[in-house]
Amino acid sequence: MRPKIALTSSYIEEKAVLNEGYYLAVEKAGGIPFITPPLEEVTLQEILEFVDGVLITGGPDVDPLLFGEDPVKELGEVSPARDKAEIFLVKEAFNRGLPVMGICRGIQVINVALGGSLYQDLPSQLKGSIKHSQSEPRWYATHTVKVQKGTILFEIFNSEEVKVNSFHHQAIKNISPHLKAVAYAPDGVVEAVEAVSQDKFILGLQWHPEGMWQKDPVQLKPFERFIDEIKRRKGR
Repeated sequence: MRPKIALTSSYIEEKAVLNEGYYLAVEKAGGIPFITPPLEEVTLQEILEFVDGVLITGGPDVDPLLFGEDPVKELGEVSPARDKAEIFLVKEAFNRGLPVMGICRGIQVINVALGGSLYQDLPSQLKGSIKHSQSEPRWYATHTVKVQKGTILFEIFNSEEVKVNSFHHQAIKNISPHLKAVAYAPDGVVEAVEAVSQDKFILGLQWHPEGMWQKDPVQLKPFERFIDEIKRRKGR
């Protein structure tokens, strides 16, 4: 049986919404995707008993009240139901030792759930920041990231530099004590994180590989490593 992955979804106008790139990437990488909307915690607990890993997907801004800040005027739309569900999923998966992957909003949720904080708006809060919200097609890479040697991410790409797309204005500010930064944008913005403990598998990416892999197959590799890690841990 292929690994079963819970993929969180957005909640828009009473609809659970998820771009196809996420679930197609999980399937292509060898997993079985299960779309998971914001649900009650008791239901999410049962889902975690069923799945082998969790993927926190992209979406709206994270509520700054969750990391002890009042909102700046540049803050975008937030989703309280989604914040609550995803933070619960990350904490529970972390405690259970389930592998977790996060993309864009997902890396931010992971960081907040584990005790970190965010820039609410890079253009107004980080002097000298580059453009992180592109107008080019989703598959097109618009800036580079520098990858730290000796990391899982370096093993995945076998390169110190990766070209990525970019669709965000929030980003990690103070990193969780349970995470380490493993890639940076040219302006110093954290672009990827991994777990500090080798007993945990966490891979958070600030860019959107699910929007790139069909034109740039190298961007499927993070999903493949996520699935392979689950298989390894389960002895498959």
